[in-house]
Amino acid sequence: MATGLIGRPTFGGLASGLDTNALLSGLLELERQPLQRIQSRRAEVANQRSLMRDLNSRLVKLREAAQALDNRNATGSAFSTSEEFLKYTGASSNEDVVTVSAGTGAAPGEVSVEILQLATGARRFSESYANTDDVVLTAGQSLVISLDDADPDAVPAVEQTEINLVAETNLTLADLRDQINTNEGNGGKIRADVLRVADGDSRLVITTTGTGTSNEITLSGDMTFAAQADNDRAQNSQIRLFGSDQTIERESNTINDVLTGITFELNRVSETEDDGVTNILETVTLGVDNDEIAASLEEFTKAYNDVVNFIDNQFRYNESSNSAGPLAGDFTLRQVQSELRDMVSQGFSFSTNPSNPFAPSAGNSLGGAITNIGIKIESGGTLSVDREKLDEALALDPISVREFLSGRNRAEGDPDPNDPDGLDFFDEGFASLFSTQLEQLVRSGDGTLAERDDAYDRRLREFDDSISRFESRLAQREESLILRFSELERVVAGLQNQQGFLSSITV
Repeated sequence: MATGLIGRPTFGGLASGLDTNALLSGLLELERQPLQRIQSRRAEVANQRSLMRDLNSRLVKLREAAQALDNRNATGSAFSTSEEFLKYTGASSNEDVVTVSAGTGAAPGEVSVEILQLATGARRFSESYANTDDVVLTAGQSLVISLDDADPDAVPAVEQTEINLVAETNLTLADLRDQINTNEGNGGKIRADVLRVADGDSRLVITTTGTGTSNEITLSGDMTFAAQADNDRAQNSQIRLFGSDQTIERESNTINDVLTGITFELNRVSETEDDGVTNILETVTLGVDNDEIAASLEEFTKAYNDVVNFIDNQFRYNESSNSAGPLAGDFTLRQVQSELRDMVSQGFSFSTNPSNPFAPSAGNSLGGAITNIGIKIESGGTLSVDREKLDEALALDPISVREFLSGRNRAEGDPDPNDPDGLDFFDEGFASLFSTQLEQLVRSGDGTLAERDDAYDRRLREFDDSISRFESRLAQREESLILRFSELERVVAGLQNQQGFLSSITV
């Protein structure tokens, strides 16, 4: 009976009566055992590589959680313009007059606000027409509408908005409205409407969509417009802060460039006292939102604990399997575990601000500890947020809490014992230092885990080469055995033929 092993024909003992297929399979199975050990070892290494990559992903998430607390940009070279560890609550003594919000760089506290005038756009009204289908421009007549919004100093320079209409046919009020609104020079900055005041009284109304004096309308051409009233002119907003007599003007009623990180929304001019002259000062109050800040810290502790528990699971002995995890005893894993413990337990100081209450320093002593701002180190090495301690720290000095996490710029020339050349002008805080050190572990290309992954890759390729060579030798061995068993069958068949011949002669 013809059969096949890995595609090669054999003959199952037709002459000898031996089960050559079983003999061949058994011999090959014995010779395959070293290959199976190599394949098993390769699977172990591949699993270790997968686990190490899993660790890398968890560390990347931890680094991102630390970066969410460090108030630095992506490279850590400067303070961020969008990220803010401190979350704020804003309140106004009269929200009908002014509201407030805060972000990066804001300082908690109270600010008095006096609103002298709101920013407005400009309006112009045409003379009255009996009907909307009255002709207002005949063929060849023109109307030019322009704004004073040119900015030659901008990069690139901004030209003023201008609509230059020349009537090709007679235009009605409705026609002119549509041509103004769809003109390519408009850019959405000028709006035209037909206002029906009463029967027999319709007018073209031109308004600006923006506010401030740069949105004042200038008209010229063949159409007649009513004189512009004072309250139809574009104007800037005007406010005073802290009870001073310094008037601040802006083109918008949203003012976000007067106090760092604070945005004022102006809703109405300030009301006056009973004397009808003195304006009532409104008070806006900025406070830190402890709940949101605690949530940010909890995201960090959650990511940290995820890494710690992953490592602990690798080192923990499993009594049912009588073994620890696949990475138990791994040097790199031990190194990561040690670095994490050091980062959360070691103190540090700011050379630029030794008076920070959460990172006190005297001389070269190290005093900063995360426990000072409400991050508790549990007995098992995990972290948790101590809400009572955090609330106390934020009540004492929220700006210093932020500095503790983000670090502090040093003025050029300030001494730094760790930088004798004076080239480093930044003292790292806990979160910025934490993310910087994690970067050494997870950085693509030359980070600790990237180099370890390359080592795994080289080892797996060595296994693959060994497996390929072994399988090639095994195929050759199988072919050799098939030939030998085939020759055995041929010899036995020949002997059997001779026996039959001799038996026939004897008879």
